[in-house]
Amino acid sequence: MASQINRFDITLFGITVFTWGTTWFVILGQLGVVHPVVSVGWRFLLASGIVFGICLYRSERLRLTSIEHIQCAFLGFFLFCTNYGFFYTASLSLTTGLVSIVFSTMVFWNTLGARIFLGQPLERRSLFGGVIGVSGLLILFQRDLLEFNWFTASSMAIVFCLIGTLSASAGNIVSAALQRRGLSVWNSTAYGMLYGSILTFTFAIISGLGIRFEWTLTYVGSLLYLVIFGSVIAFGSYLTLIGRVGPGKAAYTAVAFPVIAVLMSVIFEGYALSLSAVAAMGLVIAGNWLALSKPKVQKSTCRA
Repeated sequence: MASQINRFDITLFGITVFTWGTTWFVILGQLGVVHPVVSVGWRFLLASGIVFGICLYRSERLRLTSIEHIQCAFLGFFLFCTNYGFFYTASLSLTTGLVSIVFSTMVFWNTLGARIFLGQPLERRSLFGGVIGVSGLLILFQRDLLEFNWFTASSMAIVFCLIGTLSASAGNIVSAALQRRGLSVWNSTAYGMLYGSILTFTFAIISGLGIRFEWTLTYVGSLLYLVIFGSVIAFGSYLTLIGRVGPGKAAYTAVAFPVIAVLMSVIFEGYALSLSAVAAMGLVIAGNWLALSKPKVQKSTCRA
């Protein structure tokens, strides 16, 4: 595993941040006739088909052992089932700002998970960068926090966000473990997405949600964007980044992409940036730089 961020890692980080930063608004096109949980199932069922095609093109190993299938099922359950099921449901009653704040705490969950389950050391510099970045998001979305009524039924949506975040973090750890054991990002993701969609549809049927599909331009268009860009490209980049720099550092994408979402709102919705918002985004950028960069090593002037 690479211990230092290089240009390729920065590219993976940038692709992930930009792509997921744009999906916050696209997801709204999925909220309507089809239940959010069912939309998750359609998203990852279609995405798994594309990723299997990539595996065939790359001649990836698709015959897995029984243990590997079970591990991929865990990946699907955490990362492609419960994670998005809870977040889609929470999005029905929460603002984008509140959802992104809760999700940004994945920085800390991933770091702790990597320490406990993967034996990776805790880096104080990275944790401090995470604190700065999350503080920036708290300032950026302070109005959402102040106006939210914590004593209504909507407060349960915050719990859903937290469960979704913990589930995503667990999926990140599983992906890192699978890559350590010889599976590639593509074959593990293909099976993970397939198992995640099966589990999602199974839950929908048991819960009586109804397996529906909405043949409208908004629903189909947003679904295709989420499948191709938000799932295949973004997860391919993000999970590769996890394998290269570890779950802790890769999770800083969760702190950065809400900034992209705000910039998209400025461009397409006329959102006016205040001075505090600009300062908050500066904190997010500073936190990410501090967490992902390596401290300069002072060269000794002594000669051997």
